[in-house]
Amino acid sequence: MRRTILIIGLAILLGLVIIGVTNSLAGQVVFEWDANSESDLAGYRLYQTTTPGQYVYGRDNAVGIIPVGTETFTLIMDVDGEFWWVLTAYDTAENESGPSNEVTTVVNFKPPSPPTGCVLRIPGQ
Repeated sequence: MRRTILIIGLAILLGLVIIGVTNSLAGQVVFEWDANSESDLAGYRLYQTTTPGQYVYGRDNAVGIIPVGTETFTLIMDVDGEFWWVLTAYDTAENESGPSNEVTTVVNFKPPSPPTGCVLRIPGQ
């Protein structure tokens, strides 16, 4: 079964918007934002948390390192739950901006467990 949930958010700082959540073999969360215009821009970092507003920043903590010239990013999710994300920009000297607006969605890609205890009963036997 394939379900699509479209979620649209408004941009505040970097223009970060979740544009879609698609249920498939691997769950996908797609992000889109407005490009930065700094001449020394090196790229963007996407951060994820399960607690709103609580992020640990830095290259090693990003769930996505996105090259300059890219304004969309697809994150493959394999865990269900409620998640929050922010995006930062960084330059060639590794200076990192503050976070974008926070976006959130409930990820529900995994199907339920199969039923158990199924038996066959034939009336009269």
